[in-house]
Amino acid sequence: MTKREADEATIIKRAAEGDQQAFTSLVSSYRSAVLIYISTIIPNNEDAEDVCQECFQKCFRYLPSYDVRYAFSTWLYTIAQNTAFDFIRKRRIPSAQMSDIQREESSSGISSTVPSPEESMINAQAIENLIKSIQNLPLIYRKIAELRFIQEYPLEEISKELNLPLSTVKTRVSRSKKILNDIWKN
Repeated sequence: MTKREADEATIIKRAAEGDQQAFTSLVSSYRSAVLIYISTIIPNNEDAEDVCQECFQKCFRYLPSYDVRYAFSTWLYTIAQNTAFDFIRKRRIPSAQMSDIQREESSSGISSTVPSPEESMINAQAIENLIKSIQNLPLIYRKIAELRFIQEYPLEEISKELNLPLSTVKTRVSRSKKILNDIWKN
């Protein structure tokens, strides 16, 4: 366990016991990454902010049930994903209204850069599949794949974070990518 992981485990334990400062520290550490992740599912910035806030409220509520044997970030991203999916289900536009909107856009020549609900769901499913696939990687590759492919850390940052040589990080990222490709082909 790295020093950062040990420090994080201590903060999580304190937050689970109700320490507000510890929870604020967790939010500070993860908020931007969680918001980016939620934004891949929910393209509207204000809605993504609301869902992110709700995600951390759920995190605080359920933190005492968190199982320390698993990565906290994976647990948190699962909450974020489920919260985003719940939001999409609650806000789903009836298909008749959607087709009217699309008809209006095509007749006025306006094209939207915002993904359709179907595209958002496809993107969300792809991310969900990525998370599940990473959880099935051998332990040696799991944390590196999570940092690289979910949190989008640069290789140098992963090297510092895990206290590994950059060449080792590059090799493990490459190997984890190959394993993930093999998983998806099957």
